[in-house]
Amino acid sequence: MNDRVVPAGRIATFVSCFLVMLSMASYARMGTQISPAAIGWMPVAAPAELNAPGAQWIKVEARAGHKMLAAVFRPQGAGPFPVVVVLHGASGLQPDHLALAEEVARAGFVVVAGCWQLIASPPAAAPNPVCSEAPPQAAWQADPAANSGKELIAAARTLPGVRSDRVGLYGLSRGGNAALWAASTGASVQAVVVDAPAHLPLRVDPPPPSTQSAVAGLAAPTLLLHGTADRVVPVDQSREYERAARALGKPIRAVYIDGMGHMVTFTPPAREAEALAEVRRKTQPEARRQAIEFLREHLK
Repeated sequence: MNDRVVPAGRIATFVSCFLVMLSMASYARMGTQISPAAIGWMPVAAPAELNAPGAQWIKVEARAGHKMLAAVFRPQGAGPFPVVVVLHGASGLQPDHLALAEEVARAGFVVVAGCWQLIASPPAAAPNPVCSEAPPQAAWQADPAANSGKELIAAARTLPGVRSDRVGLYGLSRGGNAALWAASTGASVQAVVVDAPAHLPLRVDPPPPSTQSAVAGLAAPTLLLHGTADRVVPVDQSREYERAARALGKPIRAVYIDGMGHMVTFTPPAREAEALAEVRRKTQPEARRQAIEFLREHLK
């Protein structure tokens, strides 16, 4: 008798989807409502280009037929847990984003790290293939309020085992721009962490409107982190945003790290000069701890 050989990749896909659905079923038995089809997301297999042990993967429906691929990390325990949405920068979704998301999850959060945008400008040499179905950069340039990852935020609220009333954003570089726009234009989140947010991106032509044009709508407590030696997004952009936010009485906390380059809680893909790298080795763990503690303070 001839046995049929099933390709290993097909087995992995089946197992991944089965485990996600099994997780949903277990949460449903605990009384958590879930209807992925109704709210525009579905479980999918991990992408071949990007995987992380312990991550569950979903695909979220976005505007104009686009889709946002996202990894979901869960802490230990039954929950429900607050949820944090991680928005990547101009490099697209990378393994280091998943490592950061996993670390935040260990602190007691369900964390969603997803493709909110298909990048089309430097420093990405080419669009990130993992995010090939995501909304294009041009849409964000034209209308950042509508193209700031709000579909990921909405989907995160409906995941099994989360507290839909305790949602935080963690935006890095260009993702910090998106986080501030989303939080200031109706996303209804309870905490925002932005690391080197690109308030007015210098490497995008034309740039989207500055985040300052939306600061009046910011209501959530916000932690702004920025290195003083950042050559990608000048620290003066964050200082100006902080002044504008404080003038309006917004709940903002700013931490500027002397001698740090671009992004203080995340290592950029480009190689740094040794002097900058040395500062990062010394200060990044504390900066990341502050970010997580801020999320705990406002979401727990």
